[in-house]
Amino acid sequence: MSELLTRPLRGKLLLRMKYLLLLVLGVVATVYHLWYARSYPFSIGLHMVIHLGLLAALTSVLVFDPDFREADSLLTKIDNAVVIPVEFLVSVGLTYYLWSNYQRLAFESLGIYSDTDVLVGGILILLVLDLSRRTFGWVLTGIAIFGMVYALYGQLFPGILQHQGVSFDRLITANTVELAGIYGQILRVGSTYIVIFIIFAGFLESYGALSYFIDLGARVGRNIRSGVTQTAVIASLGMASVNGSAAANAATTGAFTIPLMKRENIRSETAAAIESVASSGGQVMPPIMGAAAFIMAEITGTGYLGIVQIGLLPALLFYGTIVVAVHLITLKEGAGKPDLVSDAETVTETETPVIINTRTPEDPTDVNDIAIGTTDEGIAAQLDSSGALPLWKQLVKSSFLWVPVGVLIYTLVWLRYGALLAGFYATVSTIPVAFVQRLVLSDEGLKITVIGFIADTLDACRIGIENTAPITMALAVMGLFVGILNLTGFTQVFASTLVDLAGGVLILLAIFAMFAAILFGLGMPTVAAYIVAVLLIAPALVNVGVPLETAHFFVFYFAILSALTPPVAIACIVTTRIANANFWQVCYKAVLIGLPLFVLPYVFLVNPTLLYWEFPMTLITFCVLYLGLVAISVAVINYIDGPLMLPVRVGMVVVALVALFANAFAGAYAEAVQIVSALLLLSVFAWKTRVYALLLARFTRTDLGS
Repeated sequence: MSELLTRPLRGKLLLRMKYLLLLVLGVVATVYHLWYARSYPFSIGLHMVIHLGLLAALTSVLVFDPDFREADSLLTKIDNAVVIPVEFLVSVGLTYYLWSNYQRLAFESLGIYSDTDVLVGGILILLVLDLSRRTFGWVLTGIAIFGMVYALYGQLFPGILQHQGVSFDRLITANTVELAGIYGQILRVGSTYIVIFIIFAGFLESYGALSYFIDLGARVGRNIRSGVTQTAVIASLGMASVNGSAAANAATTGAFTIPLMKRENIRSETAAAIESVASSGGQVMPPIMGAAAFIMAEITGTGYLGIVQIGLLPALLFYGTIVVAVHLITLKEGAGKPDLVSDAETVTETETPVIINTRTPEDPTDVNDIAIGTTDEGIAAQLDSSGALPLWKQLVKSSFLWVPVGVLIYTLVWLRYGALLAGFYATVSTIPVAFVQRLVLSDEGLKITVIGFIADTLDACRIGIENTAPITMALAVMGLFVGILNLTGFTQVFASTLVDLAGGVLILLAIFAMFAAILFGLGMPTVAAYIVAVLLIAPALVNVGVPLETAHFFVFYFAILSALTPPVAIACIVTTRIANANFWQVCYKAVLIGLPLFVLPYVFLVNPTLLYWEFPMTLITFCVLYLGLVAISVAVINYIDGPLMLPVRVGMVVVALVALFANAFAGAYAEAVQIVSALLLLSVFAWKTRVYALLLARFTRTDLGS
């Protein structure tokens, strides 16, 4: 049954009180956001004030440690017993002040603000900086503090960084009470699209989505040696596509999949790396793309369906390459058995709860965590018993997932509702569908079934809002940082400077953009990283002729891959703790598995038919590009049916790069070059596997028979 009836309600009084407060705030915040999504009762500015206040208060509760320890220092005790409760009260007080003065601040102040307004704005900045530090560590907070120093003392910086400087009061008011900066475009997206789909993901998770995806992965991989690792890939794909957070997804699915992989003799570092790559990549998969599809549609002005169509084939390349890479590395390490999920004993031991701190690999875990990974005790039983269910019961069992997704697509495509309203209907539809599913499939009595369903529904509210809270703090801080850059004029200078540095050469500009996107994404939620990178980098790509949507996808993919890139590598930090592995080895293997994915965004730039469909060329291009990416995976992993000789590996990489980038140099012969390259790669694959031997044997038998 739900966590509501088990773990948190036993133990110390403070722990129970903390959980109860999280539950109450989660329900209140969920109901409020669903109400706003349905009704739009007031302006988006006032909504952002309420949203940030609710989530700041919940974050302060989330980071509070109910376990007072004698070994804690005096400062730690004061921080936990005094500072955090004060931050909760300050969150409420600031929200009330901004709400009650909203009309004056938004429409009547005309740029003139009182000392109280400045004080409130300053306290708000300190609050979001500290709450972001508590949940995401010093990375984001340090960036924002540097931005504030840069704004105040711009005249001391060299070159393009130099500006006249901004007054202290102006720095505060422009980013707070003017309802910009912290309350700018980034938080606007966070308070609408992001929150509604994380709430949606919370309902799916509470009703058993993780169990379903793991079951689905087990079915797909039941008859191959890499079955358990493919289970991790499929489960992470499904969950990450909805929740939009590599770290939260790695914690949730990794708490189950990593121990399972380790019990199949897969090395700790490999298991952690596989989960990191899979959890990060799920955000590229339509139709939701971790809410990025809706954000991209709004920023670019391209319709939602257009974004989904553009993103579909790259996502299939992304995950198709991961599937092959994971299979090869599993075989190379000698892990797995022909029948990987054969009895309940192999999957019943789960590490629950797993508490993940994303500050640094060395820090000890505590309650200041951005995600808590838990697993469903019934997953193991489902892996074995679900195959015996009649088809109609299997359809009912999965209905809680596919019906809401169908509602989402129907409201977006046919009814042409906005993403926020469509998200509302998709979320609400999970409730009756899941209830009917429980009634049909439950072997318990009606009373127990209803009580369990109510418990899971309330807990769904907590899960969704609890996952939203840290992301909201990060979005607020990044909104502050972007507001500072706009205030100093840096955003206008940065794009033109990138173009000048590259000399107008696309490949150099793309490399600069890649490093910038990864740098901006280090330690940040993917959507926040994407928005910041798009505002600063995409204009430079567009200036040299890259189509707008292509520029956005280029930046988006590298913002995702920043979760795998050291030294921060937030997804790897999470999985490292679960696997009890070496952080740097996990990062190395994650980059090894995902190396072709770092090439994929460059492929967008020279293969427009991959994004903008034009048949039959799109189909041919897709097949050729897939072979090229797989060839790179084979070469870097150094395994097909055994290790490869170095000349073979080098040759495969060269031919693969020719196939991937023929359009950049082959001109009118590009199509022919791509096809020839693909045939060469197919020949190598056939030669290094049993396909060639099988064909030769058949030819020999036929020849002898004649």
